[in-house]
Amino acid sequence: MNTSIHSLSHWFPVPPDPAAAAAGGATEPPPVTYTRKPVPLWQKVTKRTLAGLFWATAILVVVVAILIYVIPQAQAGAGLTVLTGSMQPAINPGDVVAVKGIKAHEVCENIAVGDVVTFMPETDDATLVTHRVIAVNTTDKGNTIGEDVKYETCTVQTKGDNNNVADAVVPARAIKGKVMYTVPWVGHVLNRIQTQTDMQTVALIVAGGLALAACWYLMPRYAKIIEPEYAI
Repeated sequence: MNTSIHSLSHWFPVPPDPAAAAAGGATEPPPVTYTRKPVPLWQKVTKRTLAGLFWATAILVVVVAILIYVIPQAQAGAGLTVLTGSMQPAINPGDVVAVKGIKAHEVCENIAVGDVVTFMPETDDATLVTHRVIAVNTTDKGNTIGEDVKYETCTVQTKGDNNNVADAVVPARAIKGKVMYTVPWVGHVLNRIQTQTDMQTVALIVAGGLALAACWYLMPRYAKIIEPEYAI
């Protein structure tokens, strides 16, 4: 079946003939312009605010993780949460101390009065205490202290800044590390997510937040283009 071009012109407009236009016939239509729909101010402000909060939180989490996990473990130590106020005001409950590991034969050379150290007061108890050193006493290599073995070369005495009584003298092998720095308040959060269930909850929240942020940033950054309307 043959169909004339005039019957299809309603659906597919025929471009104007330049020769006819020059002869005074059909004129060329004006150029079509596209405009963008303006984005509301509240939407811009909301998006920028959420983006700022997201990136600030992400950077904070990364920095804290580096401070309390990466750096201490790179120094053969760990990040430990302080539970009591024996070292106030220098270290408060809920602070995390970054401890650098130390070996027993290095204690006399690397620990001095005024340093804050983490140690085990009892050899049969894994409880750790973080106090300030008030005395470092060198002993003869061949001597023993109580039931300690002969390789120890010094003893250390500590005291909490907020305590009135000094701690008992401990052998060098009781010293587990030296405090490098303190990260305030982070321990409160860590104490609340110690159980596996809490860790899973936090992981789901973090994953959900990252997914929402990814969806937000994958959305078109520009408003839809308003298509021109043709009248035939």
